[in-house]
Amino acid sequence: MVDDVRWFAPNRFCTLPVPTLRTHGLQISEDGDRPARVALAADGQCAVAAFAYATRHRCPLILYIWDLPPWRLGTGRPDHIFATGGRLWKIPRLFNRYPERAGNYSRIGYVAQQATLVLAPSTTTVADVRARLGVEATQLPFCYDSGRFNGDATAAAPGGTAVLLSISRLTQMKNHSVLLRAAARIPEPVAVRIIGRGVEADSLRQEAARLGVALRLDDGWASDEEIVAAYREASVVVCPSRFEGFGLTPMEGLAMRRPVVASDIAVHREFVGPKVRLFDPDDAEALAHACREALASPATTVADEPLPQLTIGACADRIEAALRPFLA
Repeated sequence: MVDDVRWFAPNRFCTLPVPTLRTHGLQISEDGDRPARVALAADGQCAVAAFAYATRHRCPLILYIWDLPPWRLGTGRPDHIFATGGRLWKIPRLFNRYPERAGNYSRIGYVAQQATLVLAPSTTTVADVRARLGVEATQLPFCYDSGRFNGDATAAAPGGTAVLLSISRLTQMKNHSVLLRAAARIPEPVAVRIIGRGVEADSLRQEAARLGVALRLDDGWASDEEIVAAYREASVVVCPSRFEGFGLTPMEGLAMRRPVVASDIAVHREFVGPKVRLFDPDDAEALAHACREALASPATTVADEPLPQLTIGACADRIEAALRPFLA
């Protein structure tokens, strides 16, 4: 038996469209080595495994690249990569290699150049893939988890202190520091809740204490249920990031019918711009002003899906259309 698609994914999120695609009649395997008509790596982390599978079974390879974070690329150059028998081998550079996970983007770049089709979620990533990897990618927006995040404004934030919520990794590029500085500028009582893990955790706690900002930042990642509850309890959802390849937090906030404030970067303008308040990510005063406006104009009940083109179903339709030429 030959499957239609062998789907490679590092986590549940990257498999969100799979159940819908199966209802469309596609035979999709998420594990094992049974032959398939096409291999799809739904994330760069799976590029090497998908490349080996596609080589073994002599089938087309589709590679989805979410982003190429600039802090992982720097000014480095790829390591030298070559393939034998479906395996990738790396000859590291002595100097000026890609930082962090050495050679990681070297392997992704090599696989992208060999892939039949490269997909990316945003115009930002399409441009980065062209500039960094020398590959032309096709834009295919993914989705947020529309099965999990679907709320309404009747689930209002609890009374008392307003809560500014941000959810992401705790790294410098996510720019949570500006949220703390903005909260300190808001005269009304506000608290900040950040859900995430990363190297910035301790420095964020120290900055909040210095600024006198009430901060809730737990040590571990929250469960799915706790994240949904956090959105429901939020007065405003804030995404202050300086870089995103797709930008899920503003989408999830909108889906939960919360007021959203997001940094004025290309990805946010592309996907949620007209529906959120945008601010210069380096301007704490502008963020404070946007949050005060959002607090004064709480979310209203929305009958329709706020992001219909970014639901799981819409994404599945796009992926099916991309797959069909390989399944004929």
